[in-house]
Amino acid sequence: MTAETAGVDLPAGIELHEPASWPRAVAAFAVTLLLAVAILAGFAVGYQQAFAGRAVPGVTVGGVPIGGLDRAAAEATLRARLPSATDGVLVLRAPAGDIQVPFAQLGRSYDYPALLGAAFSVGHGADQATNLAEDVRALVRGETVGARMTYSRPALEAAIAQAAGIRNVAAIDASATLGPDGTFVVTGAAAGSAIDQSAAFAAADRALAAPGTRAVVDLTDLATSPAVSTAEATAAIQAADRMTAQPLTLTVAGQPKFSATIDPATLRTWIAFTTTAQGYVPVVGAAAARDALAQLAPKVNQAPKDATYLLGDGTVVGVLAGRDGSQLDVAASLGAIGTSLAAQPVGGPPPTVQLVMSSVAPALTTAEAKQTAPLMTMVGSWTTYFVPGISNYWGRNISIPAAKIDGYVVAPGAWFDFWKVVGVPTLAEGYGMGGAIIDGHTEETGAIAGGICSTSTTLFNAALRAGYEIGDRANHYYYISRYPVGLDATVALGTGWEQDMTWRNDTSYPVLIHAINGPGTVTFQLFSVNPGRTVTLSTPIIKNYSYATTKYVDVTTLKPGQTNQVEYASNGFDAWVTRTVTDASGAVIHQETFYSHYATVNGLIQVGVKALPSPSAGPSAGASAAP
Repeated sequence: MTAETAGVDLPAGIELHEPASWPRAVAAFAVTLLLAVAILAGFAVGYQQAFAGRAVPGVTVGGVPIGGLDRAAAEATLRARLPSATDGVLVLRAPAGDIQVPFAQLGRSYDYPALLGAAFSVGHGADQATNLAEDVRALVRGETVGARMTYSRPALEAAIAQAAGIRNVAAIDASATLGPDGTFVVTGAAAGSAIDQSAAFAAADRALAAPGTRAVVDLTDLATSPAVSTAEATAAIQAADRMTAQPLTLTVAGQPKFSATIDPATLRTWIAFTTTAQGYVPVVGAAAARDALAQLAPKVNQAPKDATYLLGDGTVVGVLAGRDGSQLDVAASLGAIGTSLAAQPVGGPPPTVQLVMSSVAPALTTAEAKQTAPLMTMVGSWTTYFVPGISNYWGRNISIPAAKIDGYVVAPGAWFDFWKVVGVPTLAEGYGMGGAIIDGHTEETGAIAGGICSTSTTLFNAALRAGYEIGDRANHYYYISRYPVGLDATVALGTGWEQDMTWRNDTSYPVLIHAINGPGTVTFQLFSVNPGRTVTLSTPIIKNYSYATTKYVDVTTLKPGQTNQVEYASNGFDAWVTRTVTDASGAVIHQETFYSHYATVNGLIQVGVKALPSPSAGPSAGASAAP
């Protein structure tokens, strides 16, 4: 621009120029670009909003397009169009042969949550620019999500374990045994093989994750060693030979009269071989060793002695101390023998081992007896009257068992068992033949200790009236008048059977049994701490009464007019007696009804008569008269 054109006079040397046009072009381009970005951003926002909650176009899962579908529709489409995941097999390949496991058995399926998560993250999971780029890429080139599989881990582990069980070869342990010739022999060991289950599982995990209808896994064998080697078994035999080289002497502390010697040949049968923390070793523990010590036990065991009470004038006046017993501890003794023999030096003297005895406390200790003695009082008693005679061996079949029971203490909770306390009666003990009921009739000398039932019945009634729990009890075949109706208690022993009388001390205090033998009487008194029980016995209910008769029979074996009562008449009937036992508060402890059926027995009396003379004898046929 010149001065003339501007209409302005300028100093000399100053010239005005027109401004350039490019800044306007740049500004115009920038405005255009901003408009384009704004339009594109608006498009992106609109695109995102259009496919919010839906897969963007171009996304496929395992080859199945799901663009434009929401998650539920996409999952339904995939379930309908993806190939079945259960069609196919897992092949566990081993040199011995393939094992095929159907995919269905493994619970193989598509991992739909993972598939849909990956598919719906395209174009939705980042900033707007990244999402737009992913949208464009999916729209132009497509976005493929590979199939992802899942399966039941426990089912795969079970399948591999089953294959291992088929394929594995167990190692064989070496062993040592006693041979028929009495020497120890070794059976050698052998190695085994086993499938590497961890490696098999890892390979199967990778194979099952990929789509397809066949997954192949090569099984790898691992060598397994025996738990006991041949060398270890050989060393164990050498140790066993040393342990059994000399005879073994067994003793018991405090019993100088006892000693038992086990010869080497027998001792070898006591050895067993086993694996311990020290390895495969010989131990004294074979069945022969246990049986041998069990047979020795009765020879060394000492029964405890219960404390008992001293009576005076019908009261407890003191205590007789008890004594601990001892019994053979078979397991501990075997251990002691084994320890001693294992330490036996080569060429050493023959070993001697003390058997291990354990202490056995009496049922009633001295301390317990002293504690209860001042509180003891009579809690029950009964007396039976009898006529000494041949049927009870003049009373001795009653007094002998009563004397055996006298002083016996029944511990709290323990049972009194008549035959266990009295034992089997023998003539050597002073018993004699006495009365017995055989085939429904009385035999005056039919059994050893006949009449002993007077003892059992008397003690039964004392325990019954003291309120203790009753166990075994049975009435006689017919009623015997010296016993209370329905409350007799017969006892008997036979070959392979017994009729017992038992009762239990169901209190917290010991019971002392005191027996008193008198002329024609036997009495039992029970002493204990009074538990505060009340005993009520009902009047016997009698039914089905049947009267007996007595028959007289003439015999010539008796003097004329002399009689012999062979069988006493006894009326038959059924009897019921109910006992009720209550405690101090009135609560019922026991209530039972004792039923007795007594048979009808007719009496028989023999009467002596004079024997008739025999008829005269005439001459016999063919006899000749005297000259």
